[in-house]
Amino acid sequence: MALLRFNLDLAIPEDPAGTLVAGVKINSLLAQKIPDIRDAIRGLKSYATKINAGQLNEEITVKASWHICHHDDPTVGGLYPLGKPCEPEREI
Repeated sequence: MALLRFNLDLAIPEDPAGTLVAGVKINSLLAQKIPDIRDAIRGLKSYATKINAGQLNEEITVKASWHICHHDDPTVGGLYPLGKPCEPEREI
């Protein structure tokens, strides 16, 4: 059986003049669309299935998450000498 499979990995940069969303300021126009984007992803998930469900090679293909990433934070020394770690993933 053929499957339509989506993989998205997007990093939205912080915008100091933007709107606060989940602890990060992002572009205000995008911030207004976040609830609709979240609802659309949840709707898409309702149609999704695990590939090879119940088998040893089962793939977790019903997953959508987000997290705050700190890879580009200018942390020097202190508690995180190699940069602050990313925050935990949260399910959409």
